[in-house]
Amino acid sequence: MRYHYLGFLVLLTWVHHSTMAQEVYELDTLFPVHSLDHVLRVYPDKEGLLSREQILNDTSSAYLKGDELPRNLKVGTVYWGKLTLIARQPLKDWRLHFQDKKIGIPAWGKSNGKGDVYFYVDDKLLFHRKTGVEYDKDARNVQANWVLNQVDLNGIPLNTPVTLVIKVTGNALGHPAYFNLTARNSEQPYYHQIYQFHNSFNIFMFGVAFIIFIYHLLQFFYLKDPVMMWFTIWLGFCMGTFAMTVGLFIGDFTKNRFEVWLLIANGVFYSYWFFGRAFIDSKRKFPKLDKFILGLALLILFEIILVAAYSFVFKPQTFYSGVGIHFNVLQIYTIASLVLSILLVFKKDLFARYFGWGSIIGSTCLLIGTLWAMQIIRPQSKYFVDPFAAGMFLQMVIYSFGMAYRRQTLAKQAEKGRLEAERSKSEMLRIRDLDTMKTRFFTNISHEFRTPLSLIQGPIQQAKRRYSSNGDGAGVALAKSDFEMVLRNTDRLQSLVDELLELSKLEGGQTRLALTFQDILPTIKAIVYSFESMAERENIDMEATFPEGEIKGYFDKAKLEKVIYNLLSNAFKYTSSGGTVKIDTETGEEGFKFTVTDTGKGIPKADIPHVFDRFYRVEGSEEKGSGIGLALTRELVVLHNGTISVESESGKGTIFRMNLPLTLDRLPKTAKVVSDDNKRTVIPDKNNSLKAPQEKLQKQEDTSLPMALIVEDNPDLQSFISNILANSYQLLTAEDGDKGVKLAVEHIPDIILTDVMMPKKDGFELCNILKNDARTSHIPIIMLTAKAGQENKMQGLQQGADAYVTKPFEAEELLVRMQNLLNARKRLWEKLKDTQGILVEDLELTSIDDVFFQKVTAAIDAHLDDDRFSVEILSKSVGFSRSQLHRKLKALLDKTPNQLITEMRLNKANELLKNRACSVSEAAYSVGYGNLSYFTKSFKEKFGIPPSKVASFKK
Repeated sequence: MRYHYLGFLVLLTWVHHSTMAQEVYELDTLFPVHSLDHVLRVYPDKEGLLSREQILNDTSSAYLKGDELPRNLKVGTVYWGKLTLIARQPLKDWRLHFQDKKIGIPAWGKSNGKGDVYFYVDDKLLFHRKTGVEYDKDARNVQANWVLNQVDLNGIPLNTPVTLVIKVTGNALGHPAYFNLTARNSEQPYYHQIYQFHNSFNIFMFGVAFIIFIYHLLQFFYLKDPVMMWFTIWLGFCMGTFAMTVGLFIGDFTKNRFEVWLLIANGVFYSYWFFGRAFIDSKRKFPKLDKFILGLALLILFEIILVAAYSFVFKPQTFYSGVGIHFNVLQIYTIASLVLSILLVFKKDLFARYFGWGSIIGSTCLLIGTLWAMQIIRPQSKYFVDPFAAGMFLQMVIYSFGMAYRRQTLAKQAEKGRLEAERSKSEMLRIRDLDTMKTRFFTNISHEFRTPLSLIQGPIQQAKRRYSSNGDGAGVALAKSDFEMVLRNTDRLQSLVDELLELSKLEGGQTRLALTFQDILPTIKAIVYSFESMAERENIDMEATFPEGEIKGYFDKAKLEKVIYNLLSNAFKYTSSGGTVKIDTETGEEGFKFTVTDTGKGIPKADIPHVFDRFYRVEGSEEKGSGIGLALTRELVVLHNGTISVESESGKGTIFRMNLPLTLDRLPKTAKVVSDDNKRTVIPDKNNSLKAPQEKLQKQEDTSLPMALIVEDNPDLQSFISNILANSYQLLTAEDGDKGVKLAVEHIPDIILTDVMMPKKDGFELCNILKNDARTSHIPIIMLTAKAGQENKMQGLQQGADAYVTKPFEAEELLVRMQNLLNARKRLWEKLKDTQGILVEDLELTSIDDVFFQKVTAAIDAHLDDDRFSVEILSKSVGFSRSQLHRKLKALLDKTPNQLITEMRLNKANELLKNRACSVSEAAYSVGYGNLSYFTKSFKEKFGIPPSKVASFKK
């Protein structure tokens, strides 16, 4: 009992001493929360020289009371704290909390950097527990959110005073150290929200930023647009900043937190202007201003990198995320951005203005934010929001709409540009097509001019030569047929010139209608019935329907005649023998209606819209005329305020419908009314519209003359050429390329003259077919045409033509050219004929004729010992008819097939006898001679000596 009493006295003495040294706070677990600041002694350690032992043993009064500390401790100063606790009950699930009461900073600036709590009983260290953002997560005593600084009180001995020595430091982003200590049980885990200042707003902004970022990132991957790329980069920095604002990922960086924050949060500034450059396209639109924009972006980028590097190396003391003059530089940047934004607003460019207004809003918020961060302004209103976050949020919304607007605008511009490009392309194609049509037109009209010129010039030149040779002084005389042909073609030339002049006047607006009031039917009937003889001659059924009575009205008779004639002429040109041409005439409310229907070859669907175009010719119809008839017809109809249309189906026929007004109120006001015209209707000459006669072989009495094939669609020119060649050649004629090919294959002529522009197959196609056919490949071909250009000549020569003669031509020149070609062909084969057919295998044969000859000699050689081998068998072996083979070999070798067979047999026998390979009888049998005496006779006729002499000579 005595000892118990003495122990109690000692305890009282110790407690009294301890109380005098520092108050002991008893933790009563009946109360869930205990504030400990009033028992906390705080020791500032500005120089960082104190140790926990010194704090533990200090009994001086040089300390600060925890409940009397200023609101904000000094940045960069280490603070020590000391307090003594005693627990009567176990402190299970109780924790010591450091409460951050500083409101108004983002989450990235929260938390002590490091908090160390040392538990002592007397001078003995029980345990060391850690907290704070700059300790690794695993080193922290309590695994709570990194913002909540707390350590576990579990394990403190009961009824024993425990002294807590606490060391706290501010964090790397410039937040000062803090205590604000409370002891709490598990039922009271939080003393405040983790992020007090506008937490829900910040989370909302982060969510919005994240959604916008993902959307535009996907857009960039799809569009590969540089503007989208920079906008996405800027959004990425904004999203990262908002993420740090609500405490995401920044708490995981225990080292270099400031550098991470600096590069992300400040990356918004320079990436913003890179995005602006791309959005505005300032490099192209405003090159001078672009330099300023680029300089500003690079300046802030350089400053951020420099500050980050400086902080990483020297570890300077920060003050609320500020290092040195960093916020001053941001302030300068903000002012420069504001000035630049104002300049953009005054630009005339729509994108520059849009970006400028968005930049003004962002720069204003940034200016307020930097002043707030530098503590120059300190708003106290509860409605004050973070200006940095608000500015970024507004800009994200503005520029998201701006990007959509930009895409829409650029899409419209692109569509407009595409349409412009399409229009330009269409215009270019139209001009090109127009040039092509003009070229084709002038080529065709040249052909039209050259043909009648040839038919005029030729007879005159022949008559002149006769006059020069006779010299009788009787003057130049033309045969009646030549005179009529010259007269006919003179009228044709005059008609072509008139059509060209008429079309030119219509284009220049110089043509006026000369109207007469009379019955229109007589004029129409006279032209229609003038085609009856042609229809009968060409076996075409012409059906004409006219209304009864009269159709009186105002019309220009001369121009109407041209229109009707052109429509009928066009119908008859393209209607084959056995076809039908229908003419319907009627009246209606709109005036006079005239319809022409034919059963010709029709017009391809693609060509129908261009039928009336100037210079346009339907492909394959070049041989039919100049190509200006329908263009002139349409112009004359339009001049009457009328309409003309065409319906056609390829292979089935064509319908032309014309409507002409007959009353003055519907006719042009510029038309002139003249007195009634009762003159006789003049019917244009139609001889040139007649179809050429069927092909015919003009037999000559002298069949030894070479045969010439004339392929020409113009009857007069065909007749003229025939007259030139009549005394020197057997003549074969055809009016189109298709029939020309058939006649050439059937008769194998010695020479061919062909026009280029013809129906069905033109001259180029005819030449190509014949030169690639073994039966006709040897035949010289002369192209006789009006296409005199070098390009046309080259095209003909490339197809295998042997000569190219342009119209008009000299008859004598044509004869000389033909003879030269025949002589050249004979000289070409002289060498081959001299080989007597035995050296053919040694020749390098490449041409079709050479291959043909090799095939013939090979067939003969294979049957030399066959006495039944004949010309018929040889013909079948090479794929020719007997007559074709005969003419081919005569043209090439001047030998008949039978002569060639005989010569090759005898040559082979001579070779055998010279080489003493066999006897005379054996040689005869080996080359197909069953009769030895006939062999001897034939051998002696060819070589001049009997075969026995050849054999004995070798001995």
